[in-house]
Amino acid sequence: MRVLHLTTEFPPSIWGGLGTAVGGLAIASARAGMTVGVGLITGWNSGSYGALPAIARKAGHRTRDRASANLTVFGLPGRNLADAAITLGRAWRPDVIHLHSFWLWDAAKAVRESIRAPLVYTVHSLDRAEYDLGQGPAECLSQWNTQRDVIERADRVVALTRDEQDLIVGYCPRAQSRVRIVGNGIADRPAARRAVRKQRGGPPVVLFTGRFVHRKGIGDLIAAIPQVLDAAPSTRFVLAGGHRGCTGADMARCWLPAADHHLYRNHVEFTGWLGIADMAEWYQRSDILVVPSWYEPFGMVVLEGMLYGLAVAAADVGGPKEMLEHGRTGILFPPKAPEALAGALLQIILKPSLSRELARSAASEVRRKWLWSQVVRKMRAVYDDALDHRLPCHAFGA
Repeated sequence: MRVLHLTTEFPPSIWGGLGTAVGGLAIASARAGMTVGVGLITGWNSGSYGALPAIARKAGHRTRDRASANLTVFGLPGRNLADAAITLGRAWRPDVIHLHSFWLWDAAKAVRESIRAPLVYTVHSLDRAEYDLGQGPAECLSQWNTQRDVIERADRVVALTRDEQDLIVGYCPRAQSRVRIVGNGIADRPAARRAVRKQRGGPPVVLFTGRFVHRKGIGDLIAAIPQVLDAAPSTRFVLAGGHRGCTGADMARCWLPAADHHLYRNHVEFTGWLGIADMAEWYQRSDILVVPSWYEPFGMVVLEGMLYGLAVAAADVGGPKEMLEHGRTGILFPPKAPEALAGALLQIILKPSLSRELARSAASEVRRKWLWSQVVRKMRAVYDDALDHRLPCHAFGA
């Protein structure tokens, strides 16, 4: 099977969970024997690639196994994108087109009309839910018509969780029969296994990582810190991420109350935007991962925390609720509730035996259920389903 992914992010050019997820799926699919092409929009988020030729750059510099022979990255220009995508589609002839960003809908639609291949769309985040549940910006509403059009016209729509499936069907009832649930996955790493085995000492380290936007619950976490420090004064908080190009000092000024800077100086560290290697080091050095999101369609960070043997405390929403079993592989708490967030963290911090058991169970669970080798089989079934039940040609039009 030949699958062409259309995306704005692909390793090493990653701005968030989208690029990590697309990279993991593409590489795992290639290792599973599929022939995989990645149409990466150059000049969007792909600057770290330099000038990709139109066709193509092999991904062998990132993988040294079967994936290097089966995976090719194609550069597509931001201007005249639809024409370039049609040229690629006719030359490469994929069996299935897999769209990962609704911004590329016009190009994906043009390829589908040109080669009559079924189109699968993964809803990595639902803009209407970003606005309604995550209090996202007004742009979420202005973009919604485009995303809704993709959902209603794709041959198959992939939801990352059961919650996302319910949201998609609630907003787009016409898509109900075409929605399939396939979560994201993660690749096992030797460094993660070493982190699970090592005995941590010293003050407990609580890690937050992600974009610093309200729907990620960053404000709730900062509001919960005083309560945690009152009961566990040695606790350290590491807030990693923010916006690319911003320093930790920039993030601290934006999010930490100025009057409290001196109180938190020895307890809270803002790292700024980190690369993959630096982020992996923080996973190894931390004890607890906190995910206080208001809306979380999946949450790759949850899998990262589980893999590295951290005890995870997360809001009882979307992806975290799907991945974690409360009291066994993590602690869940209601969203938008700083006191409940603090209570969940203290439950872990003040009970080291619980922390160790949560970490062990989560590390075992993620390797049993969430590795890419298992997830890619589910995605292959979606591709087969799309091929067997593709929409008629008259449905391809605008």
